[in-house]
Amino acid sequence: MKTDSDLLFLQHCDNNDLCTLCDILTHDNHGRIRLTEQLTKLDSFNLSYPDNMKGMWQDLAAELQRYGGNTILNLYRHGRGPSYESIVEDVCRMMKVPNIGEHDTAQEMEEKLLVFVSSNMLGSMTKEELAQMMDELNIRDFDLTKQGITASLLLLMRVGRKQFLQVLNYLLRTISKRLLGRSVVQVGSQIGSRSFGAVLGPIAWIALSVWTIWDIMGPAYRVCVPAVMQVAYMRYKYSETSNSYAHAS
Repeated sequence: MKTDSDLLFLQHCDNNDLCTLCDILTHDNHGRIRLTEQLTKLDSFNLSYPDNMKGMWQDLAAELQRYGGNTILNLYRHGRGPSYESIVEDVCRMMKVPNIGEHDTAQEMEEKLLVFVSSNMLGSMTKEELAQMMDELNIRDFDLTKQGITASLLLLMRVGRKQFLQVLNYLLRTISKRLLGRSVVQVGSQIGSRSFGAVLGPIAWIALSVWTIWDIMGPAYRVCVPAVMQVAYMRYKYSETSNSYAHAS
Protein backbone atom coordinates (compact mmCIF):
# COMPACT_ATOMS: atom_id res chain seq x y z
CA MET A 1 0.00 0.00 0.00
CA LYS A 2 1.20 3.46 -0.86
CA THR A 3 0.83 5.33 2.45
CA ASP A 4 -2.16 7.64 2.23
CA SER A 5 -3.31 9.62 5.25
CA ASP A 6 -6.87 9.69 3.91
CA LEU A 7 -7.14 5.90 4.23
CA LEU A 8 -5.47 5.33 7.60
CA PHE A 9 -8.81 5.53 9.42
CA LEU A 10 -9.84 2.21 7.84
CA GLN A 11 -7.92 0.36 10.55
CA HIS A 12 -10.47 1.63 13.09
CA CYS A 13 -13.65 0.81 11.16
CA ASP A 14 -16.30 -1.79 11.93
CA ASN A 15 -15.67 -5.31 10.71
CA ASN A 16 -18.96 -5.44 8.76
CA ASP A 17 -18.23 -2.16 6.97
CA LEU A 18 -14.76 -3.37 5.99
CA CYS A 19 -16.31 -6.64 4.80
CA THR A 20 -18.72 -4.73 2.58
CA LEU A 21 -15.84 -2.72 1.13
CA CYS A 22 -14.00 -5.97 0.45
CA ASP A 23 -17.08 -7.41 -1.30
CA ILE A 24 -17.31 -4.33 -3.50
CA LEU A 25 -13.67 -4.69 -4.50
CA THR A 26 -13.80 -8.43 -5.14
CA HIS A 27 -17.31 -9.12 -6.50
CA ASP A 28 -19.42 -7.64 -9.27
CA ASN A 29 -23.07 -6.74 -8.73
CA HIS A 30 -24.09 -10.28 -9.72
CA GLY A 31 -22.01 -11.74 -6.91
CA ARG A 32 -19.30 -13.08 -9.22
CA ILE A 33 -15.59 -12.71 -8.43
CA ARG A 34 -14.06 -9.90 -10.48
CA LEU A 35 -11.52 -11.13 -12.99
CA THR A 36 -9.13 -8.30 -12.18
CA GLU A 37 -9.30 -8.42 -8.38
CA GLN A 38 -6.24 -9.45 -6.39
CA LEU A 39 -7.48 -9.54 -2.81
CA THR A 40 -8.81 -13.11 -2.71
CA LYS A 41 -5.39 -14.40 -3.76
CA LEU A 42 -3.67 -12.93 -0.68
CA ASP A 43 -2.82 -14.82 2.51
CA SER A 44 -4.32 -11.95 4.49
CA PHE A 45 -7.69 -12.57 2.83
CA ASN A 46 -7.71 -16.23 3.83
CA LEU A 47 -6.72 -15.29 7.38
CA SER A 48 -9.00 -12.28 7.83
CA TYR A 49 -12.17 -12.62 5.74
CA PRO A 50 -14.86 -12.28 6.96
CA ASP A 51 -14.42 -12.08 10.73
CA ASN A 52 -11.16 -10.16 11.23
CA MET A 53 -11.20 -7.53 8.49
CA LYS A 54 -8.96 -5.12 10.39
CA GLY A 55 -6.20 -7.63 9.73
CA MET A 56 -6.29 -6.75 6.03
CA TRP A 57 -7.27 -3.07 6.01
CA GLN A 58 -4.01 -2.12 4.30
CA ASP A 59 -4.68 -4.59 1.51
CA LEU A 60 -8.16 -3.12 1.05
CA ALA A 61 -6.66 0.36 0.75
CA ALA A 62 -4.05 -0.86 -1.73
CA GLU A 63 -6.69 -2.59 -3.88
CA LEU A 64 -8.75 0.60 -4.01
CA GLN A 65 -5.67 2.57 -5.02
CA ARG A 66 -4.95 0.01 -7.73
CA TYR A 67 -8.43 0.30 -9.22
CA GLY A 68 -8.12 4.07 -9.02
CA GLY A 69 -4.93 3.76 -11.02
CA ASN A 70 -6.90 2.19 -13.86
CA THR A 71 -9.18 5.17 -14.37
CA ILE A 72 -8.71 8.20 -16.58
CA LEU A 73 -6.55 9.69 -13.83
CA ASN A 74 -3.66 7.73 -15.32
CA LEU A 75 -3.48 10.29 -18.08
CA TYR A 76 -2.32 12.90 -15.60
CA ARG A 77 -0.08 10.98 -13.22
CA HIS A 78 2.71 9.88 -15.56
CA GLY A 79 2.59 6.36 -14.16
CA ARG A 80 2.55 7.34 -10.48
CA GLY A 81 0.07 5.71 -8.14
CA PRO A 82 -3.05 7.73 -7.36
CA SER A 83 -3.77 9.37 -4.05
CA TYR A 84 -7.16 8.58 -2.57
CA GLU A 85 -8.01 12.28 -2.78
CA SER A 86 -7.50 12.20 -6.55
CA ILE A 87 -9.67 9.08 -6.81
CA VAL A 88 -12.49 10.80 -4.90
CA GLU A 89 -12.21 13.86 -7.12
CA ASP A 90 -12.39 11.71 -10.23
CA VAL A 91 -15.44 9.85 -8.94
CA CYS A 92 -17.17 13.14 -8.08
CA ARG A 93 -16.46 14.52 -11.55
CA MET A 94 -17.71 11.29 -13.13
CA MET A 95 -20.90 11.41 -11.06
CA LYS A 96 -21.31 15.14 -11.82
CA VAL A 97 -21.37 16.09 -8.14
CA PRO A 98 -21.79 19.89 -8.02
CA ASN A 99 -19.55 22.42 -6.29
CA ILE A 100 -16.35 20.36 -6.17
CA GLY A 101 -13.62 22.91 -5.48
CA GLU A 102 -10.01 22.80 -6.56
CA HIS A 103 -8.83 22.85 -2.95
CA ASP A 104 -11.45 20.52 -1.44
CA THR A 105 -10.09 17.78 0.80
CA ALA A 106 -11.04 14.14 0.29
CA GLN A 107 -13.45 14.35 3.23
CA GLU A 108 -15.11 17.50 1.89
CA MET A 109 -15.62 15.87 -1.51
CA GLU A 110 -16.93 12.69 0.13
CA GLU A 111 -19.52 14.67 2.07
CA LYS A 112 -20.69 16.43 -1.09
CA LEU A 113 -20.93 13.02 -2.76
CA LEU A 114 -23.04 11.62 0.10
CA VAL A 115 -25.41 14.62 0.00
CA PHE A 116 -25.66 14.43 -3.80
CA VAL A 117 -26.50 10.72 -3.87
CA SER A 118 -28.79 10.92 -0.84
CA SER A 119 -30.73 13.87 -2.26
CA ASN A 120 -31.16 11.99 -5.55
CA MET A 121 -32.36 8.94 -3.66
CA LEU A 122 -34.80 10.91 -1.55
CA GLY A 123 -35.93 12.83 -4.62
CA SER A 124 -36.94 9.53 -6.22
CA MET A 125 -39.07 8.49 -3.23
CA THR A 126 -42.81 9.15 -3.01
CA LYS A 127 -44.20 11.56 -0.44
CA GLU A 128 -45.60 8.58 1.42
CA GLU A 129 -42.15 6.95 1.54
CA LEU A 130 -40.58 10.19 2.72
CA ALA A 131 -43.23 10.65 5.39
CA GLN A 132 -42.65 7.10 6.61
CA MET A 133 -38.90 7.70 6.77
CA MET A 134 -39.30 10.97 8.67
CA ASP A 135 -41.69 9.33 11.11
CA GLU A 136 -39.36 6.36 11.75
CA LEU A 137 -36.33 8.60 12.20
CA ASN A 138 -38.24 11.27 14.16
CA ILE A 139 -37.19 14.02 11.73
CA ARG A 140 -39.41 17.10 11.77
CA ASP A 141 -39.95 20.10 9.45
CA PHE A 142 -38.58 18.32 6.37
CA ASP A 143 -39.39 20.21 3.15
CA LEU A 144 -40.48 17.64 0.54
CA THR A 145 -39.26 19.64 -2.47
CA LYS A 146 -35.95 18.65 -4.09
CA GLN A 147 -34.35 21.89 -2.93
CA GLY A 148 -35.74 21.38 0.56
CA ILE A 149 -34.45 17.83 0.72
CA THR A 150 -30.93 18.90 -0.22
CA ALA A 151 -30.97 21.81 2.21
CA SER A 152 -32.20 19.56 5.00
CA LEU A 153 -29.50 16.97 4.28
CA LEU A 154 -26.82 19.65 4.38
CA LEU A 155 -28.17 20.88 7.70
CA LEU A 156 -28.31 17.36 9.14
CA MET A 157 -24.76 16.67 8.01
CA ARG A 158 -23.52 19.73 9.88
CA VAL A 159 -25.64 19.86 13.02
CA GLY A 160 -27.50 16.56 13.13
CA ARG A 161 -24.79 14.11 12.22
CA LYS A 162 -26.39 11.20 14.04
CA GLN A 163 -29.65 11.76 12.17
CA PHE A 164 -27.84 12.04 8.85
CA LEU A 165 -26.19 8.69 9.56
CA GLN A 166 -29.65 7.28 10.30
CA VAL A 167 -30.90 8.63 6.96
CA LEU A 168 -28.02 6.89 5.16
CA ASN A 169 -28.79 3.61 6.90
CA TYR A 170 -32.49 3.98 6.14
CA LEU A 171 -31.74 4.45 2.45
CA LEU A 172 -29.55 1.36 2.42
CA ARG A 173 -32.34 -0.73 3.90
CA THR A 174 -34.97 0.70 1.57
CA ILE A 175 -32.99 0.12 -1.60
CA SER A 176 -31.83 -3.35 -0.59
CA LYS A 177 -35.51 -4.26 -0.21
CA ARG A 178 -36.23 -3.01 -3.72
CA LEU A 179 -33.29 -4.84 -5.24
CA LEU A 180 -33.51 -8.12 -3.36
CA GLY A 181 -37.08 -8.26 -2.14
CA ARG A 182 -35.99 -8.19 1.49
CA SER A 183 -33.93 -6.06 3.84
CA VAL A 184 -30.33 -7.20 4.10
CA VAL A 185 -28.91 -4.15 5.85
CA GLN A 186 -29.97 -3.18 9.34
CA VAL A 187 -29.40 0.06 11.23
CA GLY A 188 -25.81 0.02 12.36
CA SER A 189 -24.72 -1.69 9.15
CA GLN A 190 -25.28 -5.23 10.36
CA ILE A 191 -24.94 -7.40 7.29
CA GLY A 192 -27.67 -9.99 7.01
CA SER A 193 -26.02 -12.17 4.39
CA ARG A 194 -22.45 -12.11 3.19
CA SER A 195 -23.47 -13.75 -0.08
CA PHE A 196 -25.24 -10.50 -0.99
CA GLY A 197 -22.37 -8.28 0.14
CA ALA A 198 -21.55 -7.13 -3.38
CA VAL A 199 -24.99 -5.60 -3.90
CA LEU A 200 -25.34 -3.89 -0.52
CA GLY A 201 -24.93 -0.28 0.39
CA PRO A 202 -23.51 2.11 -2.17
CA ILE A 203 -23.95 -0.29 -5.08
CA ALA A 204 -27.65 -0.30 -4.33
CA TRP A 205 -27.69 3.50 -4.26
CA ILE A 206 -26.17 3.70 -7.71
CA ALA A 207 -28.80 1.36 -9.10
CA LEU A 208 -31.74 3.76 -8.84
CA SER A 209 -31.11 7.44 -9.52
CA VAL A 210 -27.93 8.84 -11.08
CA TRP A 211 -27.49 5.36 -12.40
CA THR A 212 -27.51 5.93 -16.16
CA ILE A 213 -23.82 6.68 -15.79
CA TRP A 214 -23.33 3.11 -14.55
CA ASP A 215 -23.75 1.66 -18.03
CA ILE A 216 -21.17 3.91 -19.65
CA MET A 217 -18.48 3.59 -17.01
CA GLY A 218 -15.44 1.43 -17.62
CA PRO A 219 -14.70 -1.58 -15.40
CA ALA A 220 -12.49 0.41 -13.02
CA TYR A 221 -15.21 3.00 -12.44
CA ARG A 222 -17.71 0.24 -11.69
CA VAL A 223 -15.47 -0.57 -8.74
CA CYS A 224 -14.23 2.89 -7.77
CA VAL A 225 -17.61 4.62 -7.61
CA PRO A 226 -19.30 2.27 -5.10
CA ALA A 227 -16.01 1.74 -3.22
CA VAL A 228 -15.52 5.49 -2.73
CA MET A 229 -19.12 5.85 -1.63
CA GLN A 230 -18.62 3.06 0.89
CA VAL A 231 -15.42 4.66 2.20
CA ALA A 232 -17.23 8.03 2.41
CA TYR A 233 -19.99 6.43 4.47
CA MET A 234 -17.44 4.66 6.69
CA ARG A 235 -15.49 7.87 7.32
CA TYR A 236 -18.66 9.74 8.22
CA LYS A 237 -19.72 6.95 10.56
CA TYR A 238 -16.24 6.76 12.12
CA SER A 239 -16.17 10.53 12.61
CA GLU A 240 -19.59 10.51 14.27
CA THR A 241 -18.63 7.62 16.54
CA SER A 242 -15.33 9.29 17.50
CA ASN A 243 -17.12 12.55 18.30
CA SER A 244 -19.65 10.69 20.45
CA TYR A 245 -16.88 9.03 22.44
CA ALA A 246 -15.10 12.37 22.86
CA HIS A 247 -18.21 14.07 24.23
CA ALA A 248 -18.88 11.16 26.58
CA SER A 249 -15.38 11.20 28.12
